[in-house]
Amino acid sequence: MCLAKDVMTSNPSVCREENTIMDVVRVMNREDCGVVPVVDAMDHCVGIITDRDICLKTVLDYLDPEDTPVSEIMTTPIVTCEQTDPIETVIARMEKEQIRRIPVVDEEQCLVGIISEGDLAKSEVKERVSELVEAVVQ
Repeated sequence: MCLAKDVMTSNPSVCREENTIMDVVRVMNREDCGVVPVVDAMDHCVGIITDRDICLKTVLDYLDPEDTPVSEIMTTPIVTCEQTDPIETVIARMEKEQIRRIPVVDEEQCLVGIISEGDLAKSEVKERVSELVEAVVQ
């Protein structure tokens, strides 16, 4: 049985709530990614910020990316999965919540990875990705 830990990207780059939007943009540019989980001092995932969040919320609300903390635009509460969840359960949760990426946590709820549609497309469940994409775009 394929589990979340078998598919996830381990140790994703993260930010803290007090980091600025520009700090996150720099991480996204450096890592060539469109999402950054937000963690607290204990590495618990407290939010998530996407490139879409940055584009829409920063521009529409006239926010200064150099001065605005991530906490003002991050998505919260977030949907997570556990690293021992079967991948079919993870996909079902992503479909239900209509999300393209899901943070993966351990038994202490600390962030250990993230699963994206791209990760799924490279896994043994790749045939399910088109169903996930269809569910998310509805």
